[in-house]
Amino acid sequence: MARGSVLVIAPHPDDETFGCGGTIATLAASGMAVYVELVVQHGINTGGPAATRVSANRGMEFALACGKLGVSDFHVMIEEGDYRDTLHTQAARLVESIESRSPISIDRVRPQLVLLPARGAFHQDHQVVHQAAFAACRNRGAGHHTPAVILGYQCPEDSWSSQMEQATTSLDITEHYGQKQAAVACYQRQTKPDPHLRSASGIERADAVRGAALGVPYAESFVTYRTDLTFLVEAAKARRLVCENT
Repeated sequence: MARGSVLVIAPHPDDETFGCGGTIATLAASGMAVYVELVVQHGINTGGPAATRVSANRGMEFALACGKLGVSDFHVMIEEGDYRDTLHTQAARLVESIESRSPISIDRVRPQLVLLPARGAFHQDHQVVHQAAFAACRNRGAGHHTPAVILGYQCPEDSWSSQMEQATTSLDITEHYGQKQAAVACYQRQTKPDPHLRSASGIERADAVRGAALGVPYAESFVTYRTDLTFLVEAAKARRLVCENT
């Protein structure tokens, strides 16, 4: 916590890994506390009792992936059920939970950085979560925390979106890319055979293309929604104090 914290908002299990797993691993390794708020742990459309078993399995996959990435803590907002067609009715609840009600809410973990689904996401539930999470990040006045930086991550299927946004911020994740690969491998039910965008090799190829733009093997890119440069000044001051005391 001494070096700051990060809050990642994931609509469903795997979004945190496929969308920004390398960044999570890189920031966690740097000493930052990374928290993941999972909005809904729904089952796949299997129907009948099998849906509950699949939901539980997805929860196990999510927990394993978070462990591979070095996540400090995570919380599941909606434990079971298929909410994909009704998540828009939960918007007010989502905002309130992300703001203050969740054990890892903005007011509790006070993140400098929030990573949320991009606004131009392909899936409607990702769009709803973006709107709720972005609203929760607003300046709510005295006594409430306002994150300094808000970035939107893009999942593999977002390339199908007719409203895909331009990514303007990137991070070299090469050093910790093995952790992202290990986390992707946890999601046996969510990955697809190659050459699908959601295949392990498809995700790696996309990260390699982003890395090529920076001149590195792998990178993840983000849409920038808010950047308060004050956090850079605070980080410099903290670094100077550390140097003076050592």
